Amino acid sequence: DPGDFAELPATSVCMSCHSQIKPDSPHIQKLAGFHDERKPVPWKRVYRIPDYVFFNHRQHVTAARAGCETCHGPVAERDVLRKEKDTSMAACMDCHRSNGASLACNYCHDQR
Repeated sequence: DPGDFAELPATSVCMSCHSQIKPDSPHIQKLAGFHDERKPVPWKRVYRIPDYVFFNHRQHVTAARAGCETCHGPVAERDVLRKEKDTSMAACMDCHRSNGASLACNYCHDQR
């Protein structure tokens, strides 16, 4: 499932909403073309996390009930995405503290 890890989504995930939401947008039409032709999208990453950090999207979306905007800003209002929110360790720790999530190092980091 593309939501399991901080990876880029499959076009089927995008098109499950965007077949109805902003389908006339040139950006969505381009995405739909990749989807229809079953070709990979040459994504440009907006957010990056170090390879020693484990991030589970599903855990944040289901258990924490975080919406996309919690970590990424108001993406539903954007035609083009850019980094809008701080995704530093300090920002993550602040969020964990304020939401009662674990602060244990191995909760987010590989044991090296």
